[in-house]
Amino acid sequence: MPDLPIGHVTFLFTDIEGSTKLLQRLGDRYAAVIGAHGHILRQAIARGHGTEVGTEGDAFFAVFRAPTGALEAAVHAQRALAEHPWPGSISVRVRMGTHTGLAVLGGDDYIGLDIHVAARIAAAAHGGQVLVSEATRRLVEDALPNGVSLRDLGRHRLKDIEQPIHLWDVVIDGLPSEFPALRSLDARPTNLPQQRTSFVGREREVADVAELLLRSRLITLTGPGGTGKTRLAVKVAADQLGRFPDGVFFVDLSPIVDPALVPSAIAQALVVREEPGRDLLDTLGDHVRDRHLLLVLDNAEQVIDSGLAVARLLDSGPRLAILATSRVPFHISGEREYHVPPMSVPDPGQASDLDLINRSEAVALFTERAAAVRTGFHITAGNAVAVAEVTARLDGLPLAIELAASRLNVLTPQALLSRLTERLSLLTGGARDVPERHRTLRGTIEWSHDLLRPDERTLFARLSVFAGGWNLESADAVCGPGLELDVLEGSSALVDASLLRRVELAESEPRFTMLETIREYAIELLARSGEGPELRRRHAEHFRDLAERYDPGFFFRIGGAGPEQGARGLHLDRESGNIRGALSWAADGGDVATGLRTAGALSWYWQHRGHFADGRGWLERLLSVPGVEIEPAVRIRALLAMGDAAFWQGDRDVARTAWQEAVDLAREIEDHSLLAWSLLDLADIPTWTKDYGRAEGMLRESLAAAEEAGDRILASEVGAVLGRLAYFRGDFAAAGERYRQAVAAQRELGADRFLAINVGRLGDVEVEMGDFDAAEKHYHESLALVNEAGNVVITAIMLVYLAWLASRRSDPQRAARLLGAVSRISDEIGGGPTRERIPVWPEAEDEARRALGNQEYEAIRAEGYAMNVAEAVAYGLQEQSQPWDERKGQPDGEASAR
Repeated sequence: MPDLPIGHVTFLFTDIEGSTKLLQRLGDRYAAVIGAHGHILRQAIARGHGTEVGTEGDAFFAVFRAPTGALEAAVHAQRALAEHPWPGSISVRVRMGTHTGLAVLGGDDYIGLDIHVAARIAAAAHGGQVLVSEATRRLVEDALPNGVSLRDLGRHRLKDIEQPIHLWDVVIDGLPSEFPALRSLDARPTNLPQQRTSFVGREREVADVAELLLRSRLITLTGPGGTGKTRLAVKVAADQLGRFPDGVFFVDLSPIVDPALVPSAIAQALVVREEPGRDLLDTLGDHVRDRHLLLVLDNAEQVIDSGLAVARLLDSGPRLAILATSRVPFHISGEREYHVPPMSVPDPGQASDLDLINRSEAVALFTERAAAVRTGFHITAGNAVAVAEVTARLDGLPLAIELAASRLNVLTPQALLSRLTERLSLLTGGARDVPERHRTLRGTIEWSHDLLRPDERTLFARLSVFAGGWNLESADAVCGPGLELDVLEGSSALVDASLLRRVELAESEPRFTMLETIREYAIELLARSGEGPELRRRHAEHFRDLAERYDPGFFFRIGGAGPEQGARGLHLDRESGNIRGALSWAADGGDVATGLRTAGALSWYWQHRGHFADGRGWLERLLSVPGVEIEPAVRIRALLAMGDAAFWQGDRDVARTAWQEAVDLAREIEDHSLLAWSLLDLADIPTWTKDYGRAEGMLRESLAAAEEAGDRILASEVGAVLGRLAYFRGDFAAAGERYRQAVAAQRELGADRFLAINVGRLGDVEVEMGDFDAAEKHYHESLALVNEAGNVVITAIMLVYLAWLASRRSDPQRAARLLGAVSRISDEIGGGPTRERIPVWPEAEDEARRALGNQEYEAIRAEGYAMNVAEAVAYGLQEQSQPWDERKGQPDGEASAR
């Protein structure tokens, strides 16, 4: 490769016009012609002190440090080509184009927009013609070669180049100077509006829509206001000018509210005159019948009933294509709807990676528009987090981002972010030359809202009570009462209006969301309607009922309840925003009892996910509300849940206080079942301090209460915990007998949530008694059950016990890896198993360190820490005799990451 210059240079592209015809005419003599042509071009490039970058067929690409050198090379080449004695009285006519811009190397070749501009300029020329851009003209006009002048050809649109380019013709004395109209897109009839700002991002969407236009003649771009549907349509249409010889025409439908006037708007754009006494659609049909053209129908939502007229036009013109933008599809045959998504937004947590942040479309748009009002603005380590957060908070909506960026004339990105709590009030003041509805974020949302029917507007406002999405069951329960509209029908209308988004899930039940910018407007409407308090009450009660319906039975402190419970956990994951909203409403004076019932029923879920701080925070907040009378049973359940969360966080004083209050309340109301549960929990405190006699007394009272309540499952679990006391005392035979009895009863009763942990406890006894194969079998069964239920905390605990088993089997590498995996889980959830909390952890770790040495132990532990939950479970479920390299290759599809 030659040494290519960088910085500001001038590019020259050339190629022979009609080279295929020359080849057919000359046959074997064509090779000599190409050789002579190449010799002339290379001499000219050298004369201008240029560098040949490359050739492709008969095309040359050269670069010059001086723009005068590029012009001199082009002029010299055209004169030499004209004077050369070509065979067969032919003439070799070469088109040439030059452009001055920034040369940037990407590997061994140039990259960047300026190269493409130069190539498109050459492609617009005719054989024997030299074109130069305005950028080159400014640099050479005072140093033109003798006998050379420049002729202004005006601004021209070039293929794939968004902004028109001002071109000049190089007139060379003695050579032809009259040429046909340039081969630019302006040769095709069009009225596409000029864009004063650049088009940023959307490469995938542009390609998608262009592909759809190859397969369908009616494409409707849909999406909420502010997503950039019009800009995308104009960009795609401009790129398609070369495909439609009869033109590309833009029809602005926003001023029209009567669908019957749509044909008149189309006729005006196409310059078609009405014929007296004749249906205008028939006249338009005649016009498009033999023409290959593209219509862009912009802002069709308020005249969407014009769909039949659109269909008639398509039927009349077999080569007519229509690209429409609308917040609602036409719903006519042959229509392909393309939902324009918001721009990609970055993760503010990754803002330290400036390259990653700058690759975000939303950030690129914000940066460019901000630079227009604050010269030199760019992404820095100091503002990256704020800019990333701003674009994310604005849902990636281009209009919202542009309005926000305009505020940087007075605000810093950090100050802008702090003011985004009221987006609709802040994001105003768009350009005066755009439609009013696009000058404020509120205006563009109101435009869609005003097109709804009254009952659809009511549903829209009511749905704002949901946070993070909802399904139809929830929408019916919360928003359906008193609504004179079927919720499914209304939701479909709101999706069509681009005010709701349908989320695709594997499950059959559809789910819906609102962009937060749109939800803020809907919340305002709900507040003005006066229905807010009632809707929030219904919302909180609905999610209370959901939590209680999903509660598998008391405080699921231990194992899993199979795949059904895992699916319930996933559903609650999706409803986390709604649950927080419901609990917040309850704690802020809505209904504390409803909040406590909800929180109590979610104890198992918070433990499964390791969300101890979240759960404890809500329980403390609700339990501390003063002056509220709470039903004792509800308070007991909440106290038990609170003690659970505190115990797992290592705060045993708080756990003891909560559980003791629960015991006292249960005695007071003489509820045997609640008393049994409360004593079972409270016994964990003396067990932890090795006061086994006191713990046994509590457990025997708990067992008597469970039997009095007739709860066989609870009684079997208390019996298992008594077995755990025997285990701690070193009476492994007694412990094993207790565990076997509990496992048998729980298998019979289908109590998988207890079975999972007690099968594992049985493995503990087998390890101590030296039956390692039986222990591994039981540990694997336990791990599979809790993992299937999505219980990440107990999953981690079972991995600790498998590490302990590995150390007893003299496999320190496996033990180290498993403990590394558990450490990562504990770090990620902020609770769960640690060396201090799990009795066998110190033995497993100390033995592995002794066998491996600290350095090797830490290296192998790091391998385990690199595993996610799914990989750790897959590794834990492998037979211990299998080598590590083979285990690494095992598929992890059987293990759940939940």
